[in-house]
Amino acid sequence: MHVLLTRPLQDAEPLKTRLEELGCQVMLAPLMEIALLEIGAQALAGATGVIATSRNALAALAASPAMDTATHLTLFAVGPGTAAVARSMGFGKVIEGGGTGEDLVPILMSAGSTERSLVHLTGDLLAYDLEAALSGTGVNIVAVPAYRAIACQTLPAEVIKALQSRGIDIVTLMSPRTARIWARLVAGLSPTLQSTGLTYVCMSERVREALGEAAKDSKVLVPARPNIEEMLAVVKRLAGSPKAE
Repeated sequence: MHVLLTRPLQDAEPLKTRLEELGCQVMLAPLMEIALLEIGAQALAGATGVIATSRNALAALAASPAMDTATHLTLFAVGPGTAAVARSMGFGKVIEGGGTGEDLVPILMSAGSTERSLVHLTGDLLAYDLEAALSGTGVNIVAVPAYRAIACQTLPAEVIKALQSRGIDIVTLMSPRTARIWARLVAGLSPTLQSTGLTYVCMSERVREALGEAAKDSKVLVPARPNIEEMLAVVKRLAGSPKAE
């Protein structure tokens, strides 16, 4: 089974290793490059908690002078993968969401009696606006930019060749933005990509929708929950690995 990973390189490498251990052949085509931003020493002043909806946000925090302050606060993580990274960084209290920003809303509301002043470490584009969703609830959220995601302008030559020769079985897509970038890049291929037989594994329904016409002749699968482990389980099942059980 030939799998194409489209995550940024630093996130794709560990997943590549896990898939190769299952017997998959893996190619990398990072659709975005992550540029970490500086987080000031006083960025968390007065905060009672931190919201991380991306591992990239935690990477920026780890490199900042605010890190010592942060680990004494409650960390609200978007999903299990981000939560695991936070724990490895030394956060003592980590509250784990179901995998999306929307899943965090009821968690943040229920914690609002004690965690009323939260800092959300964000990317340059918000997948889900927590500040707007919690407006009027008494939970105050301050957005602090932590990273930028820069879209790639072309696919690697070896990936294009593999796609056009039908040498790729599965393409993984993690966010609506990466799905839109993918759709734009494959639409510009010449000769036109024949996507019959290609399977997309998308993190969520929103990612599936963002693919648009790019998926019209392909199979699209969405895991039961929007997190890396569930996506990996889908790929395992497609690969027919006994380790998927």
